[in-house]
Amino acid sequence: MKKGKLRIAPEAINGWWISLTCGLYWFSFAMMRPIVAVYAASLGIKGAALGLLLALYAVLPLLAAVPGGLIADRIGRVVVLRAGALAMLASGALFLAADGLWLLGAAQLLAGLGQMAVWLAVQVLITGPPGPRSERRYATFSLYMALGQIAAPLIAGVIADAFGYRMVFAGYMAASLLLTVSAWMCRDEDAALASGTARAARGALRARREPGASKRREQAASGEQAATAGRAASQSGAAARTGGFRTALGRAADVARRCAELARRPEFSVMLLATFTALFITDVRTAYLPLYLESLGMSASRLGLLISLGSLSVLFVRPLYPRLARRMRPPQLLLLTSAVSLLLLFVTPLLQGTYSLGLLIFATGLALGVNQPMTLGMISGSTQPDERGLGVGLRLMANRAAQLFSPLLLGAFTALAGLQAAFVLAGVVMLPLCLASVLLARRGERRATREPGEEERGADEAPLQSPPAASMPSASDPASPALSPRTGGTM
Repeated sequence: MKKGKLRIAPEAINGWWISLTCGLYWFSFAMMRPIVAVYAASLGIKGAALGLLLALYAVLPLLAAVPGGLIADRIGRVVVLRAGALAMLASGALFLAADGLWLLGAAQLLAGLGQMAVWLAVQVLITGPPGPRSERRYATFSLYMALGQIAAPLIAGVIADAFGYRMVFAGYMAASLLLTVSAWMCRDEDAALASGTARAARGALRARREPGASKRREQAASGEQAATAGRAASQSGAAARTGGFRTALGRAADVARRCAELARRPEFSVMLLATFTALFITDVRTAYLPLYLESLGMSASRLGLLISLGSLSVLFVRPLYPRLARRMRPPQLLLLTSAVSLLLLFVTPLLQGTYSLGLLIFATGLALGVNQPMTLGMISGSTQPDERGLGVGLRLMANRAAQLFSPLLLGAFTALAGLQAAFVLAGVVMLPLCLASVLLARRGERRATREPGEEERGADEAPLQSPPAASMPSASDPASPALSPRTGGTM
């Protein structure tokens, strides 16, 4: 009696490759980002120069956050994924060769662009066509994401203690190489489905045609086409270029107008402010906290352990967030998460022990993790379905703006007042923004309560909402696959 062979659906295999690529992306990022600051400091780069170096990472992603999805749609998401993986691999070579500010700066620019392309592509690819395995794909995707973030700082710390900081960049390069291999195994299921449908339609059309009649029509038309081709090319070339330029300008103006309309909505403004402050604090934890821990004389292994606690805390957000959302209104939850997150800036300079710092990092990591699904829910509640892609793109612009201004501000404060004071001064800057987001949230809630006919209101009057637990991300960046637009405008 023959046993049936175990068959795995191609969609499941592709989902695994995409999830593996995602895990390798986060592993590479979490290995590279914290070590850049301490390595640069070991080369004598300090103060404002260090802040500028760290900020270079976010310059190109900030500019490409919204149009990146349009580029992916035009040339193909898998093409963008593979190009980003190759850029990460090249940035690893630059990091490995860097012994000064200029090469490190070039590596930062290339790493930022490549990682943006990879993260954009994997978010769109994992959505795929809707199907019965979608939830399982998202769960696998989130698991690999979390594992990459937790494991990388630990491994980077061990490598740094044993072989030095530069060898951590060799590990980053090796992870990027594996990522490149896995990227070549991924495929775009949406594009495959569309091309298959198009081929079927073309085949049906050819079957309905009469071969003899088609040949005669082609011969009759060929002379006329040859006679008019030259005239048409010369007349239409300039018009096409002018029309294309005007169309591009019109589209850019339309996108700018829609962005301004979204930003004027109180609920959407709350989301942008909350996203900016959360990512600002997260980037301080990733880029500048290692400098403080090193100044306390901690080994790289202990440093990596403490940094990984911030990522480990995200695993506890999934059971915690639904309970908080049921018991607290959005303004109250926003106030709680903002207050706890700010402790990382105000309390860190007062602590020197490993256990106390670990507890602080874990607690603030929980608060920052709760902030992410909450702000994603605000996008859902303050936008119409056809605006959601643009809303996520603006959220990612806020993410990148935070990653740009965080090191610039910390670098300037460190040059003026020292590293410990820089944490407190950054907290003083973030405090008014956190309060403004809470006040705007309360105002939006009061307006939503006063106005009748809630079900008939437009998106610009929608109350603040919390997303269901199923749509929660489990990572410290940008967007949940469940909310990522299929257009690719997510990074």
